[in-house]
Amino acid sequence: MYEVKLDAFNGPLDLLLHLIHKYEIDIYDIPMKALTEQYMNYIHAMKQLEINIASEYLVVASELLMIKSKMLLPQQPDLEDEDLDDPREDLVGRLIEYQNYKEYTEFLNEMKVQREQYYSKHPTDLSHLETAELWDENHTIDLTELIMAYQRIKTRASFDTPRQVTIQKETFTIEQASTQVSERLAKATSFNFFSLFTFKETTEHVVTHFLAILELSKSGIIQITQDKEFADINITRGVNYGA
Repeated sequence: MYEVKLDAFNGPLDLLLHLIHKYEIDIYDIPMKALTEQYMNYIHAMKQLEINIASEYLVVASELLMIKSKMLLPQQPDLEDEDLDDPREDLVGRLIEYQNYKEYTEFLNEMKVQREQYYSKHPTDLSHLETAELWDENHTIDLTELIMAYQRIKTRASFDTPRQVTIQKETFTIEQASTQVSERLAKATSFNFFSLFTFKETTEHVVTHFLAILELSKSGIIQITQDKEFADINITRGVNYGA
């Protein structure tokens, strides 16, 4: 007596692949008689158990019977080999495509399981730390002019700087330079940019002051003005000074 084991299959192609793997059938050279018999045994078993058979299973069953019938027909000897179409070709192509989808699905499921081992932190809301900065666009100078002034200070400072390189950690910070600028503005409402230097400072000192002025100007604490091209640069209190 033939025994059929019923499993849960995702459609007729899934059942066909199960039978092919179970009975070690070559998917590229399917013996249609054996495969059709195994498939029909499954259909009959479902009927005996009074299980509703989906129409797609019956469609594939009829297709298998048709392919089996075509392969039983005698071949015409006068036709060349390349003119003979294999009736199994379409079924084999669909089975291979479905098998690839199953393998990809298993691979993606494995990746999903691995990803579930990680915990992703949601972005933190920092909107309450934002501050509205006031900015006056009518009294600003072009960034190119500020860079040119920096180059002039750097060139003049290099004349009195000894030609000796000393590697050491940072000793003069942007915060210190910003404090010096703020102290100058506390004593006077404005001062000349070049008055910050004696032209004997190190390059580090000059660059740090330059960066501090850029930061203070960006935040609106100071305002930078220039009467004409290549003229001295004046630093005055900005709209956010003392805020």
